[in-house]
Amino acid sequence: MKSLFYLLIGLLPLVQSSATSSIIQKPLDEAIVYEVPTAWRAGNTTILFPSEISALYGKDIAAQEQPNARFLVSFVPGNYYLTLRALERNAEDYLTIIYQRKAYIFHLVAADQPYRTITLFKPKRSAQNAPVAPSQLLSLLDRAKAYELFKAQHPDALEGVLHITPKIENPYQDFTVRIKNVWRFEAQDTLVFGLELINHTVATIPYKKQDLAVRLGERIYTQSIVDASGSMPPNSTTPVFFAITGDGSGGRNNLAPDNNWSVLVLRDQKLVATP
Repeated sequence: MKSLFYLLIGLLPLVQSSATSSIIQKPLDEAIVYEVPTAWRAGNTTILFPSEISALYGKDIAAQEQPNARFLVSFVPGNYYLTLRALERNAEDYLTIIYQRKAYIFHLVAADQPYRTITLFKPKRSAQNAPVAPSQLLSLLDRAKAYELFKAQHPDALEGVLHITPKIENPYQDFTVRIKNVWRFEAQDTLVFGLELINHTVATIPYKKQDLAVRLGERIYTQSIVDASGSMPPNSTTPVFFAITGDGSGGRNNLAPDNNWSVLVLRDQKLVATP
């Protein structure tokens, strides 16, 4: 899932015995471009991730020698590593590796003193993520509601935002929940859901807006902010917006917007439906 709008800033290796060390370790950081001196005369250069790599892309990088290839890559889908070798002295290219819904960029340059291995690791966090303030959540709701306007006139305001239209419907006894839009705001680790509640009856259906939630597998994520009336008028389609933030225990959820969501809507039994 995720956003590629960052400043490119340098980061020194955490473990490097000397300026010409060929065994390198660096923390994972999608906000930088990794410089990788790549083997070309003998041997190869291996890039290792903490777990399975999703995909990789490169303009002049191929799995076998061919006229337009400047680098050879050996990679098996499902592996956590890949190997590279330059085919000529002046070879240069950029390799993009997709890992856990984020893109990591590697600047490959043929070198006489290459990296033999570059191992990427997840840095330890010194503290939990700061909570998202209510004012920030309200701003995210507003941006989601006006998404098309921002997209047309102020696209910079949507930096780091992913949007899908899943067209998922969750049927209940007397009404249907239609998920029309899902937005992910990466910086705030927040997903905003745009719903339609469709009342199929001639009676008003009250519901507990404060208890709106989504279920994904065995996990339930409760709302962090909601914009809803709490009532579905007879034979109506009612809009609802609400968000989920984090994992409920102070950590990130890192959830993509294109999951198979189930929205949980509880009737308010204390209120009497209007005939």
